[in-house]
Amino acid sequence: MSGSTRTTLVAGVLVGLSAVLALVGLAAASSLLHTAGPLLALAGAVLLVVGVRGETGLGRVSALASAGIVLLFVPDVVGQALSSTVRELGPDGGAQVLLTALAVLRLASLAVALAAVVVVLRRRLLEPWARRALVAVVAVRAFFAVLSFVPSVTLELAVVTARVDLLVPVLLLALGVALALHGRGDRVRARTGRGLEAWRSSTDVVRR
Repeated sequence: MSGSTRTTLVAGVLVGLSAVLALVGLAAASSLLHTAGPLLALAGAVLLVVGVRGETGLGRVSALASAGIVLLFVPDVVGQALSSTVRELGPDGGAQVLLTALAVLRLASLAVALAAVVVVLRRRLLEPWARRALVAVVAVRAFFAVLSFVPSVTLELAVVTARVDLLVPVLLLALGVALALHGRGDRVRARTGRGLEAWRSSTDVVRR
């Protein structure tokens, strides 16, 4: 997908914005932020799959990778949509059924996402930094999935969970930046090199 630079740029910006909203939402509780963030991430994943302005999306390259990346963000959107319903039902009003269904959805989507990561890595569908960021995001979500089956939560485990909870939006932000720069590595390095050269020249002039 090195030639689909507009597609990866738009997708990266949306995923990056979702991460920023998630980071802000950790400091300021807001239902709007918690709802908008997952929607933006899902929109970015969908655009990455379908492509923009006639560019080749991931869907034309690998159906499995496309399904995995989209499904990776679906449970977050569904979870936010059901959050108010779960609170209204309460523990004795069927909320546990919805939570169980959501947990099953998360596990199923994670399984497809893991398969998608394997395809992306083996076929090198994304550039190295984007691949690494995607692997990190899926790995952290897998950690949370395993953590949900831990029967008791100790103080140490709670601290670890809080730190990893902060890590999720940070990794999403890294994924967004990596996608936005996808296919632009040479240009970024060239501009950075020219900037450094200009800075060195200016410092030489000042010293003389």
